Amino acid sequence: MSAQGDCEFLVKKARELVSEDPWAAKAWLITARTLYPSDFNIQYEMYTIERNAERTASAGRLLYDMFVNFPDQPVVWREISVITAALCSGFLPQSKDILFRFTHSSDLRLLPCTTKAVLPFCLQLMLACFKLRAFMDNRDDLALGHVIVLLQHDWPLGEALFLKAIDKICQQGSFQYENFFNYVTNIDMLEEFAYLRTTEGGRVQLELLPNQGMLIKHHTVTRGITKGVKEDFRLAMERQVARCGENLLSVLHRFCINERVILVQSLP
Repeated sequence: MSAQGDCEFLVKKARELVSEDPWAAKAWLITARTLYPSDFNIQYEMYTIERNAERTASAGRLLYDMFVNFPDQPVVWREISVITAALCSGFLPQSKDILFRFTHSSDLRLLPCTTKAVLPFCLQLMLACFKLRAFMDNRDDLALGHVIVLLQHDWPLGEALFLKAIDKICQQGSFQYENFFNYVTNIDMLEEFAYLRTTEGGRVQLELLPNQGMLIKHHTVTRGITKGVKEDFRLAMERQVARCGENLLSVLHRFCINERVILVQSLP
């Protein structure tokens, strides 16, 4: 029997067993792949079994292997097109489905399509976009605020960039981001912003409360001082410290959903 005939026999044997004994079928295909590692049909059959059994992780690895080793096979691109079409149509996959991402033009990675897996990747993408605008010569408090919110993920890995943001705020002498108390719950960040209000911190003018500009004008007219605004800031900071135990991914997920319009408008 020729090598091609051997491959066809092994694949046929696996197909016959898959409904009754999937593990035996898998064993046949592993043996076949070991004997004939360059045969596409064997690898595709392995992928089909894992996909149909809804074993996402192994199916993803096999699809990635086929993409790398058999990029000219139409069936590989058909599988990728199905995934792409589902995503582009607005279909929200279940946890068993897979989402792919490119890190380089020739690199395909597969992720479980779950909030836990996809959200961190999306946060990294947004951070990469907004930091381009946040640290330009032109002042952009909105982009800088978005960066600060996003840097909470994987903290303290982003601490150096956060301190760079603080330096920029100090140089500006003021900072306005009215969503601060909605989404910033990192205790280190809260302490740093509280310090900026002190004499030692430079008495930086922070407008972090919704409509704070109007509040300052109101308090100035009625009292001649901004004592009321300072008290509002202190109380807001105390409430925020109490939120430090909140699930961060849930906070950042709300940020992405609730602020999606302004996030899209703020992209470079």
